[in-house]
Amino acid sequence: MPQMSKAELYAAIRRDHRGGMSMRELERKHGVTWRTVRKALDSAWPEPRKRLPPGRPLWTRTSQ
Repeated sequence: MPQMSKAELYAAIRRDHRGGMSMRELERKHGVTWRTVRKALDSAWPEPRKRLPPGRPLWTRTSQ
């Protein structure tokens, strides 16, 4: 299955739900969790991505 944007995924989940698929069937078909299915059915658009707090980039941090 080709990679799709989150908005396209939400639209596909809503379309399949209108077609009569259960939440569990939607989870399996689209390879997502029940929370993602619930969010897709509750909202037409996904939440915007959260921004990282200012600071050093993650790739420059060292583990200790």
